[in-house]
Amino acid sequence: MNASIPAIDKHRLAGLQDGVYSIAMTLLVLELKLPALPEDTTDAMLWAALFGLWPKLLTWLLSFWVLVIFWIGDTRALATFSLVNSFLLRLSLWRLALVSLLPFSTAFIGEHGDHVPSAALYSAHLVLLATTQTVRYVYVRANPVVVSSPSPGGQIDGGLQTYATLACTLAALVLAFYSPGYNMLALLPVLFLQLFRRFKSPGNRSDAA
Repeated sequence: MNASIPAIDKHRLAGLQDGVYSIAMTLLVLELKLPALPEDTTDAMLWAALFGLWPKLLTWLLSFWVLVIFWIGDTRALATFSLVNSFLLRLSLWRLALVSLLPFSTAFIGEHGDHVPSAALYSAHLVLLATTQTVRYVYVRANPVVVSSPSPGGQIDGGLQTYATLACTLAALVLAFYSPGYNMLALLPVLFLQLFRRFKSPGNRSDAA
C-alpha cells in the first residue's frame, strides 16, 4: 500500500487503542485479592493477609504506571499523524496485542517474582513493547509525510524517552537472570523521566497548566 494512502481513520484506531488500554489496566487489579481465609479469621490473620499482598501491589503499581506511560506516548503519537498507513496500522495492532497480554505477565511475576522465568518473561514483554515504540519512532523520523504536526514534546514520542525505555527494559531483562525481582529497579529511570523532563524544560510548564 502506498504510504500516502491511509489504511484506516486514525480516530477509529484511537477508539480501539483506548479500549484495549482501559481493559488491560482494569484487569491488572484482579490479581489483588486475599487468599482464602477460615471463617474464624482474626484481625491478626487479616493484617497478615493484607501485608502479604505487597509484592503483588508493587507489581500492579509498576505495570499500571508502565501502561500509563505507553498510553500517553501512543495517544500523542496518534494525534500527530496525518494518516495511518498499513505499516503503522500493523505496528499499532501488534502493540495493542502486547498491551492486552500484560495482565498475564503481571500476574505471573506477581505470584513468582523471585524466580528467573517470571522475571525474564515480564521483562521480555516490556522489551517487546519498547521495541514497537522504537520502531515507530524510527519509521516516523524516516517518513515525515505521515506526521501533520509536532508532538507537545517536540518530536514524536521523544527520542530520549523512546531509547531510554528500550535501554531500561533490556537492562531489566539481563538482570532478571541474575537478580529476579530486583531487576525491576532498572525501570525506575523510565518512570521518572517524564517528571524530570517537565521540571527541566520551562516551556513545558505552560503545557501542564
